Amino acid sequence: MTDRISTGRDIDSYCTKCKLILEHIVVAMTGGVVVKVKCKTCGSTHRFKGMPAERTKSPRMKGTAIRPVMTTQVQWEAAVGTASGNEQSYDMTGSYRAGDLIVHSIFGKGVVQKTFFKKCTVLFRDKERLLVTSNT
Repeated sequence: MTDRISTGRDIDSYCTKCKLILEHIVVAMTGGVVVKVKCKTCGSTHRFKGMPAERTKSPRMKGTAIRPVMTTQVQWEAAVGTASGNEQSYDMTGSYRAGDLIVHSIFGKGVVQKTFFKKCTVLFRDKERLLVTSNT
């Protein structure tokens, strides 16, 4: 007797809700491949996630490249290195341009990224923040 997989049969799968490999019921198949399962423990229905040894990476689309993710720290270091102008203390009534280097009393050194009506975005070491200015 062969143990063919078909809809309604039991199969082990990773449950996205329980976060465990548990017994599931096959709900949907496409071309002989299991695509959707229902967990026998929690009852959730989700895509089939096979055993780790059975999983294969999906083929990448041609022409797409994996781009390295730049952390905020790396972006900040690069921005500080290319900042124009002298360091100036941040003041809400001050006027700033993109590329200016400012020093905030709490957030430290930052680089103005862009300005718009009475606001500017400034990249600090930990994250980008929106600050008030007198720019119009």
